[in-house]
Amino acid sequence: MKFEQLLSHLDSGVCVEQLQKESLLDIALMAQCVCGELKPGELSHVLQWANTLEWSTSTSLKDYVNESLEKCLTALKGDRLESFLEHRMQQIEDQPLKETASFLLNKIRAAQDAGVGV
Repeated sequence: MKFEQLLSHLDSGVCVEQLQKESLLDIALMAQCVCGELKPGELSHVLQWANTLEWSTSTSLKDYVNESLEKCLTALKGDRLESFLEHRMQQIEDQPLKETASFLLNKIRAAQDAGVGV
């Protein structure tokens, strides 16, 4: 299955490393959106971090963030948080990125357990 995904992404010109960055960014944005809103200061912090990533796709980082925010809020409103997170985690293979994503997942789940959310 993962090999088929890899071939599919290579065929579409998307690099696996870029997919991992996108997935990690999605999880980071979800960590900030889990309460149902994203404050400007929180978004600024995530964008500062995202700007340190080597973005290598035709979609600009700003456009990707805007699209991802919409997906995060839609997933939250549709009660699809876990499937959103599971899908993103499947895309991350590199251990350092996986550790960062796991840290963020714990933060998201703690917020959910505390009753913070939409």
